[in-house]
Amino acid sequence: FFLSASALLAQSSLSPSVFGLTLEAMDPLTRSHLMQRVQRYFLEFLESFKRVKEDGEREDDLYYVDQAKAMIRENRKTMYVKMGHLEQADRDAVSFEPEDLIAVIHSKYMVVQNALNAAVPQLLSKLEDPDLQAEVEKMDELKFTVAFYDLATYSGIRDLRTDKLGRLVTICGTVTRTTDIKPELLVATWKCNECQREISGVAQEFKVTTPARCPTKNCGNTTNWKLLAESRSTRWGDWQRVRLQENENEVPAGSMPQTMDVIVRDEGTERCKAGDKVQITGSLIVVPDVPTLMSPGELKATVRRSLNTRSDPSYAAGEGVRGLKSVGNRDLTYKLAFYGTYIDEDSDWASRGSDEKSENIRSEEKMYLSQVDKERFEQISEHVSMGGKRDCLDLLARAVAPSISGYLDVKKGILLMLVGGVKKSTMEGIQLRGDINVCLLGDPATGKSEILRWVSKFLPRAVFTSGKSSTAAGLTASVVKDNDLDQERLIEPGALMLADNGVCCIDEFELMDVKDMVAIHEAMEQQTITLSKAGIQATLNARCSILASVLPKNTYYQATLPLHKNCDLSPPIMSRFDLFFVMQDIRDETQDLTVAKHIVASHQRKDEEVAPPLSQIDLQRYIRLARTFKPKISAEGQALLIKCYKKLREDRTYVRGAAGVTVRQLESLVRLSEAIARVYLSKYIRPEHVKEAFELQISSLRQSERESIDLGEEDLAPSTKRRREDEEQEEGEQAKRVKRVRITLPEYMRMGQMLLRHLAEQDAAGQVVTEGDLITWYMEQVEPELVTEEQLFRQQHLVQLVVTRMIDKDRVIIVTQPSKDPLQPEGRVLTKHPNVPVDSLDRI
Repeated sequence: FFLSASALLAQSSLSPSVFGLTLEAMDPLTRSHLMQRVQRYFLEFLESFKRVKEDGEREDDLYYVDQAKAMIRENRKTMYVKMGHLEQADRDAVSFEPEDLIAVIHSKYMVVQNALNAAVPQLLSKLEDPDLQAEVEKMDELKFTVAFYDLATYSGIRDLRTDKLGRLVTICGTVTRTTDIKPELLVATWKCNECQREISGVAQEFKVTTPARCPTKNCGNTTNWKLLAESRSTRWGDWQRVRLQENENEVPAGSMPQTMDVIVRDEGTERCKAGDKVQITGSLIVVPDVPTLMSPGELKATVRRSLNTRSDPSYAAGEGVRGLKSVGNRDLTYKLAFYGTYIDEDSDWASRGSDEKSENIRSEEKMYLSQVDKERFEQISEHVSMGGKRDCLDLLARAVAPSISGYLDVKKGILLMLVGGVKKSTMEGIQLRGDINVCLLGDPATGKSEILRWVSKFLPRAVFTSGKSSTAAGLTASVVKDNDLDQERLIEPGALMLADNGVCCIDEFELMDVKDMVAIHEAMEQQTITLSKAGIQATLNARCSILASVLPKNTYYQATLPLHKNCDLSPPIMSRFDLFFVMQDIRDETQDLTVAKHIVASHQRKDEEVAPPLSQIDLQRYIRLARTFKPKISAEGQALLIKCYKKLREDRTYVRGAAGVTVRQLESLVRLSEAIARVYLSKYIRPEHVKEAFELQISSLRQSERESIDLGEEDLAPSTKRRREDEEQEEGEQAKRVKRVRITLPEYMRMGQMLLRHLAEQDAAGQVVTEGDLITWYMEQVEPELVTEEQLFRQQHLVQLVVTRMIDKDRVIIVTQPSKDPLQPEGRVLTKHPNVPVDSLDRI
């Protein structure tokens, strides 16, 4: 290969397979020739590469020449090269085999890195634009680097061994900690304080390295030096250390997740933050422990005392590598590190090991959709059910956690939490959160933890934790000392910081200690974490939604008790949750049969029986599209929001814990309305969005109370004719308002059973039943129990309201034909819903 001249091979006494040689086996002459050829051939590739179109033809523009021009205009010093482009190199335009260049870069990356970097300023110097040439002359050519990406394979952190030293590899993991950007002295220029002579080109070896002796005759200085930091020959660079932890799906059973320190320089710094799932391309390196290279006089007392007892447990008895003590060599302990040149978001964070792809719904990059996808998503947003009502929210909710059967309202809440509201800022600079917090209060074995697990794997910045094993510092942040950075104090991020711009799933939330639970008050509302400890005063971001699961106080939810009596949560915590869902384990023969069939089908892997209406990637892309909308509140929606909040405050039966209904519930209603408007891809919050959000906010709680059902006709729609009515007219309207009708749940169930049974019998006999016929039949059945005329009218009005609720809200009765006379609505033809059994209505 690059030693194409047979004479060169003969001189070096090497076989043609020079790429398999180790660094030590490569003599200086061979290495010099190798670097020269690599630099020349890589420059050829950069100057001549043109991308291949879909039809197989090549583009007219030179891809990397254009990138070089953009580098100069944007004042960047890193050129990004895709490995797939090396494979597509035009063999007629270059004088080498692309496979050989790829093999050398993969196997000897650390050897040829400087040669690859040196090709970049050569390419820039050949640009024909005089303005760009003037800018190139001002830049330091030693600062230019090449970053490769898109390697065909990746290596796990656990698989990094010394046989991969110096090779170009890609590793994946989760960032758990990052340090501050620090200056690094690469090449130093020293001044002898004895004779004032300057010595340049002193490379640094993991510490401040001074010349061994002053070369001036009769000087002999070995210790008295001054660093010339501003000298032209002194090179500085920025560096940062990133702590990378392997992903949970790569950890073998019974093992602890391993970590790797990644060193990045210059433009590679500040590319990621704690909690990101990233891919890092670079090379594995070995570095010695810094304290062992220093003389005892340079060490602090604490470090000096610990030199004899090694802190690295990977060596037996902490002995390290023994040197020749008789010669004066000290013991050295080595450790592996990773030198990263390219950091990118891990796009395969959820799909690695499976065929299904994933997409980050919280990504801030611009979204590009094909015309086919755009039309398909618009059809989903305008989907209409059999009853003629838009049910986009129901359709998407059924795709949430498809392994769990039922709980449609809970899935709606999870969907709205993933979509989220719009973040706002007041004129005073106060941030109003747009994230939605959800709490699941449920009996054992109702699928709470499974829902949390599904959410934690649905987006990359999602953290799953348990309340019992979590402390205040583990959830928020803690301050630790870093032994490798001279005992410097660093902020160790907790679960809420790792889930920034994501979701934090907390299982067994009620088992947290009270003092630990108080620590997340600020994070749930202000979405910040304030630290004041160990001399560090900082305010950190925790812009995440919280999804918590809570077990009732007495194991099973008791419907006769209010919500705050069923759980061990304080009123401040309860008021910070936008949605509460009660998940009860109700014994229902029909629902039990449905759940059993669903679970058995899942175990049999019958995908057609448990397949959701949308795939996961489609749901992620739809949510990402919905999050691009910033809906504004319309005038009708504003009036309805105020009306709904007034109803919540007036309704004494709706007591949200011991704290009651607060202004936070109004803000929750706004956020839910924004999320629903986003789901429908609407630019404005309309009354139907507010009404759906209001029903979702109170339906689960009211249904869980199981005490009484409200049959009153609630006119939630705002009046468009009378927007500005005075107080006297409003008081008159309230006086004329009919008293709300309530009925107990057992009575409602009894009446519903009778009505549905009669409809089923008439359907079997082929008879047509109108609403008037149904009400007349029911009145004939209860007529012996009625004594007065007043009871007769009251019972007739009651059964009319029950039938209306069963049609409009519970949807167990279907209107097959509307009334022919609009003035007589009782003439519409009714039938029982085919999927509703007669013997059980407990799900209503």
